[in-house]
Amino acid sequence: MFAGFNLDLLSNSNSDGSKIINFDEFKEIGKNHLNKQNTNYKKALKNYIINGTTDGTKLQDDWFPQVNADIFISHSHMDIGLAQGLAGWLHKNFKLNCFIDSNVWGYADELLEIINSQYSDKREDNDGGYLYNHTKCNTASKHVSVMLSIALQKMIDKTEATFVINTNNFIQKYEDIYESATYSPWIYTEIVCTELVRNKPLSEYRKQIVEFAKKSIQESYDESQYSAAYKVSLEHLKNININTLCDWKNSKIKCEYEYPLDKLYLITHTEEMKKLNELYTKNPYILLG
Repeated sequence: MFAGFNLDLLSNSNSDGSKIINFDEFKEIGKNHLNKQNTNYKKALKNYIINGTTDGTKLQDDWFPQVNADIFISHSHMDIGLAQGLAGWLHKNFKLNCFIDSNVWGYADELLEIINSQYSDKREDNDGGYLYNHTKCNTASKHVSVMLSIALQKMIDKTEATFVINTNNFIQKYEDIYESATYSPWIYTEIVCTELVRNKPLSEYRKQIVEFAKKSIQESYDESQYSAAYKVSLEHLKNININTLCDWKNSKIKCEYEYPLDKLYLITHTEEMKKLNELYTKNPYILLG
């Protein structure tokens, strides 16, 4: 990851109302774009078992595969429509590939149900429901949670930028203890990952161009079940809003390279862009545009 952005969409306009984006208009575009990345992950569990032990790496790769994307969109489950609309807007205007886990990956709960049904002594109870062995369920849950967590971290590390959609569903107050908190363990995982993951220089994502030159660049929670609040910080993310997105879209800056995210970085990461420009200047045979 090169850049992380704290995207404030609570105020969807300037004070004069001149800059507004209706993300609902781009929702179907986003869904169609994201669903193209979806893979056929539903294979029988027996396909992963060798001598009684599951090949966890292959199972993780099939259910939570790494895909090629420019932007990782972190969002609350309650804001899925907004996230898909943002993905559609980015793809429509900049041809950028976005990643939203629920559109691309298999559901962790579905995988957990498959494993529990086979390994956790699933049996019918007297009321027509099902009972499981508690200890075995915990073991299965740990495996699935770790697989999903690792896959999320890999995707955040792989993508060039992460957009955190900051709404009241995403970040909330926890009593008088934390001003900024999340009740979702997955949002917590993603935010902390953006803080700890290696920050790669922008040139790392443009290296294919340089090589060419050398050769020729908040989820809701149910109070009836267990819940926990996690303190989070967004200070390591660049603050952007609707105005930033509109300025990015309307940018007329002519630069030596026209990769869409570079125009955003010209607004948010000017010093890094200067360094990249110097790198390109030293490579006169770089393919431009």
